[in-house]
Parts: sequence; C-alpha cells; structure tokens
Amino acid sequence: MAALPSSVRLLLNGYADSADYGVLRTEMDGGIAKQRPRRSLPVVTREATLMVHSLGDRLSFDAWARDEIQGGTGWFDFQTLDGTVRPARFVGGDIRWSSRGAGVWLAQVQIETLG
Repeated sequence: MAALPSSVRLLLNGYADSADYGVLRTEMDGGIAKQRPRRSLPVVTREATLMVHSLGDRLSFDAWARDEIQGGTGWFDFQTLDGTVRPARFVGGDIRWSSRGAGVWLAQVQIETLG
C-alpha cells in the first residue's frame, strides 16, 4: 500500500477528529430509546493540515496523489496520533493547497480511517 510521503508533516494546530459508529436509534412508545452500533469499528474522520517545506515537495506530493492514490481517492498508510498505522484516504479526494510564503505549503484535508 502507498505511504504518505516522508516530506509531509501533519500539523496539530487545527487538528480535529470524530468517530462514527453508525449508531441506530429506535424510539420506544414508552421509556428510553434503544441504540446499537451499526459497525464494530468506527469510521474516524480527521480535519487536518498537511505541511511541506518547498514547492518541489508540494509538486512531488501532487504527483504521488495523482499516480499512487488515483487522484487522492485511493488508500494509503497513515500513522495516527497514537502511532498506529491504518489504511486511510482523503475524503472526496479533496486536497486544498495554500502558501504562507518562504516556500511553506499547507494543504487542508479530511482523512478517514476505519478504526
């Protein structure tokens, strides 16, 4: 499986994640509603900013996204905050770049993993 290029850094500033177990909820005629998870592992969606330190690194990342993960839609190995490596993909293949100058490029992404 493809791996996120080593030149890419995940910034913790603005990082957020949420787990979705697909909870099914059934209202009862009387008493509290029943709930159960649809999945045993959640789909975890992460709002994140990726950073590279040069235009060359950005262009290399763009080539990786185009060629290795089919335009940003394919799966790649992603190391989570606890160090676990999980298969991941960019939600909708959407990678939005901006520059702060001095060769630094930032990409706003949503990354989803199973578990």
